[in-house]
Amino acid sequence: MQHLKLFSAIIVSAFLLSACSGNTTANTNKDSVSQTSSSLSGSGDDMYYELTTTSTGKNLTMNGITKMYVSSKGDMRVEMNFTNSMSPDKKADPIIIIGHSDKPDESISIDDSAKTYSINHISADELNSGEKTQSTATKIGEEKILGFNCVHARIISTKKIGNFYSETDTIDLWRSNDVPMQANVKDLFDKFQSRTGNFMYTPETEAQLKAMGCEGFMTKMEMKNKNVSMTMQLTKSEHRNLSADMFQIPEGYTEDKNGL
Repeated sequence: MQHLKLFSAIIVSAFLLSACSGNTTANTNKDSVSQTSSSLSGSGDDMYYELTTTSTGKNLTMNGITKMYVSSKGDMRVEMNFTNSMSPDKKADPIIIIGHSDKPDESISIDDSAKTYSINHISADELNSGEKTQSTATKIGEEKILGFNCVHARIISTKKIGNFYSETDTIDLWRSNDVPMQANVKDLFDKFQSRTGNFMYTPETEAQLKAMGCEGFMTKMEMKNKNVSMTMQLTKSEHRNLSADMFQIPEGYTEDKNGL
């Protein structure tokens, strides 16, 4: 379970870095949003996003659903449910991570089965693998995903560690400024990015993507190299009224200091 929590935290970090590094539209007025996309539904000041993930390797395939709850105050709850080809009939416990806008340097993992929680601090040093990376970005075109206007870009990155390791990653990104997000949430993500840096490609690539118009919320991402491929795609986006309890440690849970 420990390595799966780390995997999920990195996936969430990748999503946050990709989703909100540009000039995200911060208007949450339902009427104004409905003019740009008929796929947005619901009512309320909070937001709900749902994404599907498929990861395929040489001997393992993983499928997941990520549910992201974002309050109007900028708090976040992410629930990730994974199944894998090694144990297709076994339902794993959901991975739950919450974060607060006033503490952008930490997140909290919730383990409902053990009734425990752990405080996570993922710094830039922890994400730095020592690789030397070279990236190139190209605009592919403009497309619609879930009714939102998106810019599609492709990033090819070569990562090396001395003469011992070399690998090429291809990342296709679809981003949209039509997907609504609160202004204070965008500020939280900007702080997150400045703290961690971008570990999927070179930091300079972000300016290239912005110049292409590939900015805003990540509606889809495809990552692949010779060993693995992964696709994450937005499948639902709607307004909701969320309970404040969703973003708090449940009463009676104890801290697990050996967690992530």
